[in-house]
Amino acid sequence: MSDVLKLSLEDISFLMELEKSGVVLKAGSVFNMSPSTASRNLTRISGYFPTPIFKFEGGSWRATDYFKLIRPNLIEMIKNAQTLMAQSFDAKTSERTYVISCMMTEVEHVVGGILPKLMERSPRSRLDLSKHENELAAVVNGLADFAIVTAVGLPADVHVMRLYPVTRVILVRRNHPLTFERRQLTKKILIPYDRVSILTGRSASWTSPEQNIFPYERYMEHTRYSTSRFHTAWEAMSKTDLICVCGWRVAEIAMRSHDLVALPLPIDAEEDELWNVLIWSDVRHKDPAIIWMRSLFSEWAQEEAARIAELEEKGKGPPTYKKRRSSAGV
Repeated sequence: MSDVLKLSLEDISFLMELEKSGVVLKAGSVFNMSPSTASRNLTRISGYFPTPIFKFEGGSWRATDYFKLIRPNLIEMIKNAQTLMAQSFDAKTSERTYVISCMMTEVEHVVGGILPKLMERSPRSRLDLSKHENELAAVVNGLADFAIVTAVGLPADVHVMRLYPVTRVILVRRNHPLTFERRQLTKKILIPYDRVSILTGRSASWTSPEQNIFPYERYMEHTRYSTSRFHTAWEAMSKTDLICVCGWRVAEIAMRSHDLVALPLPIDAEEDELWNVLIWSDVRHKDPAIIWMRSLFSEWAQEEAARIAELEEKGKGPPTYKKRRSSAGV
């Protein structure tokens, strides 16, 4: 006798993933299952049906004619369940805790824009900013709902929303020798200066914002301090000739709290088109609470783009060579 009424939404979604990939391990990974759990999952679900739904041939699992016949009904069940979930979610009464993983210093700026929106529209919800050594793994393994990372080396199975472009600058103390340079800055001019180096925790793909500016020096030859907690260097930088390559939004935070200024990137430095992005896993993609939270990030990203455009109109945005001396305040 069939037990299809025991099927859960995740069970049906698992079967759809298996049909798409043909690999039990891959289908299970979408739902953060171990290989053994995914295998047991298929055995359990298959037992709910009166006839085989998948068969193993040619090295992969293939849907049977019976599964193809009932697939439209299963898809309809998913749609109905998602509609009910969406209708049951109410931001005003939700007590959801949203977990974000991020190591970036400028996450202070993002949280400062998101948290007021969350408190106003979902007053009983909570935001948990966590630090994981590998934000990508934290999202894929279900330890975080979202991560904010630089869009380099992202896995194929995460969803991505652009938040803001990475606009790099040179951060130095006010009246640093570089602020008196009459020439446009070049890599050669920067070479003699010791640096604070920002660690991203993703050395396999992108080590730090200065990676392509000093590619030929000996390993950490001019690095006097390396850290993932950039704010711990600001006071020291305000008292020394240390320099740091960082994003503009980090520089904004630093300049508000310490006697530091931002200079343009060297004229001969290649500026990659990089974005800092919000990522989340496929398993959370259709969660109504996560969909709602993404809307707050989307709204903030639009407001942030407008803010930067307004600053640039006033000559107060990321420094360029025309604005460098006024931005440095010398």
